[in-house]
Amino acid sequence: MSQPNGNIYEAEIAGLLDDISSPDPLIRDGESLGRLYEILDSPAVSPAQRRRVGSTAVQRLADPRVEVRSFAALVLIPLILHDAAEPGWFDDFATWYATEEETTGYDDVRGWLHAVAHGADVLGAFGWMARESPRPALDLAALRMLHQGPGIWRDQEDDRLGYALAITLANPRLTPDDALSWLDPLEEAFLRADSGPVPAFVSNSIRTLRVVQLLTDEKMSYQGRRVRVRHSTAVGQRIRDVLHLASPWMWNPAGASGQQ
Repeated sequence: MSQPNGNIYEAEIAGLLDDISSPDPLIRDGESLGRLYEILDSPAVSPAQRRRVGSTAVQRLADPRVEVRSFAALVLIPLILHDAAEPGWFDDFATWYATEEETTGYDDVRGWLHAVAHGADVLGAFGWMARESPRPALDLAALRMLHQGPGIWRDQEDDRLGYALAITLANPRLTPDDALSWLDPLEEAFLRADSGPVPAFVSNSIRTLRVVQLLTDEKMSYQGRRVRVRHSTAVGQRIRDVLHLASPWMWNPAGASGQQ
């Protein structure tokens, strides 16, 4: 049998894109995404086809239903890793990810929504593949952490975003300044925080930064490669300094008195 060509895949791709937009979680979160990734990784699929799929996914980032937005984001990952991303895709993705209001991970009726985690996976792909500085991906991660919504992440969103940040920090094009200065807005937010109940965004940010700090000293696996955070000593110290503002008792026991 001859190798299927791109035109033969067209109908299947369209069906799979419909499946991962289904309101039925059993359809949306079944085997469709894996099969779509398999097709998009195939050498039989042309760059033009990948760009068309990506354009469809980017358009769906504005869909009224969160499950459509969230799963459309995942479609971008193999396209980014195949270096098929169009110049405007990151901006469209960033507009969605920085402002997404629905942060529910798992819903008993709707199934997995997981917009923060799915977006983190996409952010990591963009950050790793950035041909110039990966700083825009780092800044976007900070914006996501600082989003002023009420939801505290509970379904490993902090792990996923922390890992995405670490992968971005492993990009060989990362400069020493960009490795550190993306943390400035987080430092400013922690300095402004009231002494009352901890806002959700502060809790989310603290836990995400702790993941990044943990990974600064680790070899990570990404796309079959072993990678490490660049400028890791400086990054680890900078994160420690920022976290000290939110949790001073961890490194300064004298400051623990009076903490509630």
